[in-house]
Amino acid sequence: MAPPEEVDVFKVPHRRMKELVNYYCQKLSKTDFSSNRDLGNLLKSLETTFSEFKIHEQIENDCIMNKLQRRLEALSIQNEQVCDVHSHNQLSEMLELVAQGYRLVQKGEGEMTTYGKELQVALENFTQRFLPHMKEEEEVFQPLLMEYFSYEELKDIKSLVIKRHCLSKSKYEAESKENKEKSDEDNKSVKCRGGLYSEGRCGRFISNCTVLDDTREVQQILCG
Repeated sequence: MAPPEEVDVFKVPHRRMKELVNYYCQKLSKTDFSSNRDLGNLLKSLETTFSEFKIHEQIENDCIMNKLQRRLEALSIQNEQVCDVHSHNQLSEMLELVAQGYRLVQKGEGEMTTYGKELQVALENFTQRFLPHMKEEEEVFQPLLMEYFSYEELKDIKSLVIKRHCLSKSKYEAESKENKEKSDEDNKSVKCRGGLYSEGRCGRFISNCTVLDDTREVQQILCG
């Protein structure tokens, strides 16, 4: 039976994470890996997406899993699933793979295509682990929270989780705006033979907010 909406600490953030998974799957299917423009756009989206995944994981650790682990320890209850829930840092591995891709954007078609195949396999493997991982949190850890935390405690935890997501999003947008302004200013001052030019690669995070804003309903739930 599904938990009451007001104490379901995973539902709203997980809805957002699943929308991001759907988004990168769709974008991946439309990417021409022999095109440096297509590959560059995909990498920017993936960098933003996996950075948001990492923020989500940190919020879960701080606001949910650490609290649950301390509560169980106080009751002398050992639960290895709780202790090991985020032990394998696949998110960092994916961000490293994305970073490798940036170094190939200006390479030949063969290298970009080979990298594209590696990236597709890595994303498929990640997705096959990430979606069941969220399901485990909803089906295993939410019932534990219901058992060992009061109704009011869970309401407070959910409120904190959503607040942290919103604060992280606001901070990201502020940093993106600042980086864009700095990038624009830097581009104005960059000179080459024949006049001024715009590099176009300054501030890799810039213009990724459209990825985050793609699902307005979820965004409003998180930060409305």
